[in-house]
Amino acid sequence: MARRSRAQRAAEKAARKNPKVFFTIVIIVLILAIVAGACYYFLIYKKQEHNKPGSEVGEGNLTEITSADLSIHFIAPAVKASGDAALIKVGNTEVLIDAGPNKSNTNEIKDYLTEYCTDGKLEYVIATHSDSDHIAGMVGNKNGDTYTGILYSYAIGTIIQFDHVTSETQLCKDYRTAVDYAVSKGAVAYTGSQCWNNEEGAQRTYYLDEAQTISMNILYQKFYDEVSGDNNNHSVCMLLTQNLGDKQNNYLFTGDLEKEGEESLVASNTLPQCVLYKAGHHGSKTSSNDALLNAIRPEYIAVCCCAGHNQYGAKPENVFPTQAFIDRAAKHTEKIYVTIMWDEVNDSYQQMNGDIVFYFGKGEADAEKSLKLYCSNNTTILKDTEWFKANRTWSGA
Repeated sequence: MARRSRAQRAAEKAARKNPKVFFTIVIIVLILAIVAGACYYFLIYKKQEHNKPGSEVGEGNLTEITSADLSIHFIAPAVKASGDAALIKVGNTEVLIDAGPNKSNTNEIKDYLTEYCTDGKLEYVIATHSDSDHIAGMVGNKNGDTYTGILYSYAIGTIIQFDHVTSETQLCKDYRTAVDYAVSKGAVAYTGSQCWNNEEGAQRTYYLDEAQTISMNILYQKFYDEVSGDNNNHSVCMLLTQNLGDKQNNYLFTGDLEKEGEESLVASNTLPQCVLYKAGHHGSKTSSNDALLNAIRPEYIAVCCCAGHNQYGAKPENVFPTQAFIDRAAKHTEKIYVTIMWDEVNDSYQQMNGDIVFYFGKGEADAEKSLKLYCSNNTTILKDTEWFKANRTWSGA
């Protein structure tokens, strides 16, 4: 028989002398072990499991989108310019985030919306900030005594808009007139600050479905309260959260928020790991900084830009999507998709991925619902495109 250790002999001696005390100590130790194990499971292990990147997004198709529980559309403009226009659809509830890049593609945005907003009402419109490539389509072109813009063409429920502008442009004044028109027809209009503070009827969280499983959450960043020298920093930021029982899918939209605004966004909110991130400022070198990307660890990134088009006469390294953006994003994912690209030969645009749609649903052959991706042109990731190979380099994930 193996020799017993000194500790074993001491324990046996203590048990014989004070059996009640000994067994009390054993029970306390067991309880502490159980509590410690439970704390580790729920506070550390479960959190790690919850924050693990999800499974691969499946290959989608156009016919499944209309029946999906949730769909997020990044509309590819038919113009040689970078701009934002994103549609979120949950049942019969639609959210339009921005409407750019210019007035000339307003009808194109409306044509796209017609396919999904069949009741003529946009329950929510978010105007992230007042730059023309985000709000021009809200106003549209003048047609007789009115305009062709989104705010004139649809029944609008709630408008959520920027608190400040760096300079009051004519387009910004026209946008405010369009908002007034929508309000006169029954809409309500709030700023990002009012939503964050739950003021005057505004809400920080809006549920998009009756079961309250999909929420639109207005996040805080300091340029709701301060005026920035860079108008991009006034962007309204929104986190879309989809509860799926024991896990969540999170989708982040930050407009054109720049570095200082992103740092405030991270400091002011508890940001979760995100399945999808709409790249800030069209993939500029000044947005999608490490502070934000390290917090949200995106699995998929959608970039709304005209890749390679130098529409602002910028230095080559500042042309969207920039190498600086790619280098930072590449630390987290290679699943980066871009709406359109510049066709240098024809001095025009062509689709890269085209309209980019992430949706949560299933087809006839699927056993259960999952997140899928459909692109109107192709689903080639950015780093595998011919444009990227000729113009950018990859050194990341």
